[in-house]
Amino acid sequence: MELLWSLVYLALIIWLIPKIPFFKNSGISASGIRIFFALKVIMGIALILVYRYYYPPGSADIFNYFNDSKVLHSALAINPYDYLSMITGIGDDAPHLMHYYDKMNFWLKDFNYNMFNDNKTVIRFNAIVMLFSFKNIFVHTYIINIFSLAGLVGIFRFLRQIIKTKKLIALIVVALPPSLLFWGSGLLKEGIVLFALGMLLYAIAQISRSQYSYRPYFILIFSLAVFSISKFYVLLAVIPAILSFYAAKATGKTWLPFLGVHLLLLIGIFILPYLGLPDIPETISKKQHDFINYVHSLNHVGSYIESPKLTTNFWDFIVHGFRGLFITLFRPHPFEVHNLATIPAALENVITALLIIASLIFRNKQLHTKSLLFLMSFTVILFALAGMTTPVLGALVRYKIPAQPFLYALLLMSINWDAIKKSLKSKWPAVLKVEMKLENYLFN
Repeated sequence: MELLWSLVYLALIIWLIPKIPFFKNSGISASGIRIFFALKVIMGIALILVYRYYYPPGSADIFNYFNDSKVLHSALAINPYDYLSMITGIGDDAPHLMHYYDKMNFWLKDFNYNMFNDNKTVIRFNAIVMLFSFKNIFVHTYIINIFSLAGLVGIFRFLRQIIKTKKLIALIVVALPPSLLFWGSGLLKEGIVLFALGMLLYAIAQISRSQYSYRPYFILIFSLAVFSISKFYVLLAVIPAILSFYAAKATGKTWLPFLGVHLLLLIGIFILPYLGLPDIPETISKKQHDFINYVHSLNHVGSYIESPKLTTNFWDFIVHGFRGLFITLFRPHPFEVHNLATIPAALENVITALLIIASLIFRNKQLHTKSLLFLMSFTVILFALAGMTTPVLGALVRYKIPAQPFLYALLLMSINWDAIKKSLKSKWPAVLKVEMKLENYLFN
C-alpha cells in the first residue's frame, strides 16, 4: 500500500522531469530521460526490498538513516527552533538536544577524523523531504533519484563537451554500470555525492565554454558546498585530474603537466603536516585501522578481506595504493561469490577485465591523450583510496561508484569501434540499424 500511494508522486515527477531546462538541454531526449529515471527508480525500490527482506533488521543503512530522520522531524511539532537548529547545524551541539540524539543511531559517529559527519547530511535530507512525503520511504527514493540523475546527466554533459565522448558511450557509462545503477539509486549518501560531482563537472564545462555568465560559478560554489557535507575525499580525488587537464590545455603539452601536477600534489600531502596543516596520510591510515577494528568487533562479515595495516610512510602509501587499485578493479571475482548479493559485483568485474583486454586488442589509435589522462587520473586515485581503506568488499562496491562512469568511458573510448563496425556491417548489418534507431530515440 505504501508503494501504491507513492506512485502519484512518481507519475508527477516522470511527467515533469524532462521539462526542466537542465534535462531538456542535455542532448538526451525526453524519452531517454524518462527511461533513465525509471531505471533508477526500479533499482531504488529493489534496494529497499532487498534491505527489508534479505538483510537482518537494523543492518540496513537506508532504514537507519530514515528512522533517525523521523526523530529529527518530530522536533518540528515539539519545538520548531530545535528542528531548525538540527536541520541547519546552527547550535546543534546544544545540550538540550541530546534527548533527540539519544534516540538516533547514526547521528553521532565514533570516528570523525576532524571531518564533517556525512551521516547527518542524509538524515537532514530525509527530514526535509518528510515535510511533504508523509514519511513514505518510496517518495524519498524518488526525490533522491532526481538529484542523482541530475548529477549523472551533469557527468554526461561534461563527457560530451570536454572529454569529447561519443554520445551513446557517454550515456551508457552514466546509466548502465550495474553497481552505479543499483547503489547510486538508493536512499544513501552515494546519490548526494553523484549530484555534487556532476554539478561540479557541469559547472567546469560551462565555465570553459562561456566567459560571460555568472551562473556556472554559482553552480560550482554550490557543488563544493555539497561536497563539504558529504564524501569530501571524492572531491580530493578529482582535483588532480581537473588541474592537470587544464594545465595541459594551457601549456599545449600533455605528459609534463600531468606528471608534474600529480607528483607535486602527492609530495605536497606528505609535507602538509610539517606546515601545521591537516595530516592527510595519517587520516587515511586511521580510517583504515578503525574500519579493520570495527569489522573485527562484529561476529562475522562474509566479504571481509585481510588487509595489512597502513602506515604514514611515503613508499608504504605507494605500495598500498597499487594494491588498493587492483582490489577495487577486480574484486570480488567469480571465485569469491558467497551469496546472491556478490554475483552482480563479480560479473561486473569480469566485464571490466574483458573491456581492458578488448581495449588492448582493438586499440583505438586516434585518442585524445589529455581526455584519457583525465579519466585515468580520477579512476586510479579514487579506486586506490577506496581499496586502501576498505577491508570489506560489500562496502567497496559502493565506494567506487563515483569513478565508474570515468573508468568505463576510458575503456570504451580506448576501443576502435570503427573497426568493429566494419566487421559488423558485413556480417550483421541489422546490429548497426538497431544502433541508429536507438540513438534517434534516446538523443535530441
